[in-house]
Amino acid sequence: MTADGAIAFETLIYTDCVPGQGLQGTAGLQFQARSAGADRAAESLVQQTGLYEPPARWMRERRPVEQYPPSLAHTFDGRYATAAGVYLGREANGGREGNQLTHAIVTRDPDSYQLHRPAQLFGAPFWTTTPAPGTRCPSVRHPWEPGPFDIAGAQHFVTARPGGADLLESLLSCLLAIGTAAERRVLFRGEDAAEVLRWISAATLLIPQRRALAIGFKVFTTNPAYATQPVLAVHPGWDSTSVTVGEDGGYAVFDLAGGVFSRVEVAEDARRRVRLLFDEDAYDVLDVVELAAANGRADPVEAFELARSMVLPKRALSAGGARLAVSWLRSTPPDLLAPSRGVLVDKLIGKIEAWPAEVLLELDEVARSGQIDPARVAAVRIALVRAELDRAARTGRAFDLALPALPGGAWRGQCENLVLQTLRTCPEPRAVDAVLKVANRFALVPDLDRAPEAVEALLEGWKSDPAGYSPYLWGSCGDLLLRELRGELRLQIAAGGADLVGDLWRGRFTLKSPLSDDPLDAVLLAAEMAHRDPADRADLAGEMLRAAPIDALARTVGALWRRTSPTDQEYALLPAVLPAGARLPPWLVDPLVRDGLTHQRVALLRALDERRLLAPFPRAEQLLLDDERLREITRGLATASGQRLDEYAAQLADASPAAVRLWGDDLVAAIRAVKQSTLAAALPEELRARLRAGHSWNPLRRRRAED
Repeated sequence: MTADGAIAFETLIYTDCVPGQGLQGTAGLQFQARSAGADRAAESLVQQTGLYEPPARWMRERRPVEQYPPSLAHTFDGRYATAAGVYLGREANGGREGNQLTHAIVTRDPDSYQLHRPAQLFGAPFWTTTPAPGTRCPSVRHPWEPGPFDIAGAQHFVTARPGGADLLESLLSCLLAIGTAAERRVLFRGEDAAEVLRWISAATLLIPQRRALAIGFKVFTTNPAYATQPVLAVHPGWDSTSVTVGEDGGYAVFDLAGGVFSRVEVAEDARRRVRLLFDEDAYDVLDVVELAAANGRADPVEAFELARSMVLPKRALSAGGARLAVSWLRSTPPDLLAPSRGVLVDKLIGKIEAWPAEVLLELDEVARSGQIDPARVAAVRIALVRAELDRAARTGRAFDLALPALPGGAWRGQCENLVLQTLRTCPEPRAVDAVLKVANRFALVPDLDRAPEAVEALLEGWKSDPAGYSPYLWGSCGDLLLRELRGELRLQIAAGGADLVGDLWRGRFTLKSPLSDDPLDAVLLAAEMAHRDPADRADLAGEMLRAAPIDALARTVGALWRRTSPTDQEYALLPAVLPAGARLPPWLVDPLVRDGLTHQRVALLRALDERRLLAPFPRAEQLLLDDERLREITRGLATASGQRLDEYAAQLADASPAAVRLWGDDLVAAIRAVKQSTLAAALPEELRARLRAGHSWNPLRRRRAED
């Protein structure tokens, strides 16, 4: 509880009592009084760890009370207890030495200590050195005052002492190691409780307050071996222990009376904090310590550097500090250390032009998350665009990921001008490509007519390296440049480079059906047909032919088979998919009648003829006529006689050699079956040789004899 007037601590008073004075009602040392909220567990904790320990030898010597130093102890076991003690001398009931009074405060709430460390409570005005009037004593309420030793006092105390930095670094290293495998108990040797507690205060002020509250100490103890706290102090005149710096018994000994201390491996984190205490404003130091613990950075170096950037107004951000700051802003909740976030933002934007693109990229995300004043967001985006354009122009590389647009458009025109300025300095196509990618990332549309040299450089590189550029990453500029590129490729085609263009660019543009009248599309289609396997070729040809209107048929056919002849599978598509009357050019049909004539090809020609797909083509027409006649001869020879046989012989003699060869086997078999010498004489020599070979009947020999 921290509200004004609220209870901060419950209290306990322990001292020697006369009968009826204390909580036990009997005479002797006991808890004399407690506040309403203090319980037995609090009593037990204070009694075991916090009571004043008077030295036996001094009591035997009956030393004056004023020679006994005061004590202060602190411990934590789930609740916090801090106890201040004084020596009172003789017992309340008699003449023996040993009376003391310990006033303790206890709480479970660390906020009760506000931002103070327990050692700073030495000399606090709320401590009492006398018993309470009854068995009830008041709680300590907010607001309460600590002792006089604050961070400014600690800074002066340490810096004014020769070797103060070395001692504090060693002490702080020990305290930071508490709870780790490297923990080493600390033992002070000194006569002045205030001096010991100033060192403890100075060290714990350089430790986050919550962590410092868990570090127990006792100043002084008469038996350090039995004390539970990790930090202890003994009075050299009490013969409490034989431990010294030379024979430390495992302790880290700090002998304030002798001005020496044990050799301690100084932690870099401790050295860093002590240097800060020497170099900076004392209260800034305290803020850095607390913010280093509160900013959530796991790495102690990063946490400390980030805190220094948050607190120290004159500390400029380095490039590394900027990376750390923007990473923290981006990865932590916006309400975490909100005032300190504003300090970081001010420092980042104050040097906005100095940061590399990767820092600005994350800062841009921070801006879009609402952590930066909208009036300052544009500056972040402009700086990011400038940095990315610069990197793109220098390296030819750019991020591909597009960023969401910022609200408002005042920044857009300025950024588009930056794009144009950068393009005018780019002689290499890769640099132009990267700059256009950056423009697309930010939805910028520069007027490329104002950077013609850059466009020309890009097109020259792109024409020879289709795979190296991705126009869809240039946004709306990509559409314009694609049109320009197609124009350049058409010029190459017109100059005789059609096959080169087709082979290089096939697959880079979408082939649409029906085929357009753009010569580039025709060249690309021809290249696809030249490079695809037969099944894919047939599918592509069928798709394009089915979609082709009559007025585009010649163009489509010309593109499909400009670089390669149709396969039989592709020829078979023609009568199946073309509309009747769509005339095919003779050059496409010519391979059917020129080489490797088969009955299937003749049948295909006939199908084309029946659908009126053949343009006037005498050779094909003659072949179809001969095929029909030879078919009739092979069918009618068995029953023909007289004049009919003479007609057959005349027809056979007039038929084209190609048709006769196609029907050769059938003709030889039919003539042999009816032994017709007249028809045999009309056969070409190669068929007559087959007819003569291996047969006892030789109609040709008989015909010569008759002649």
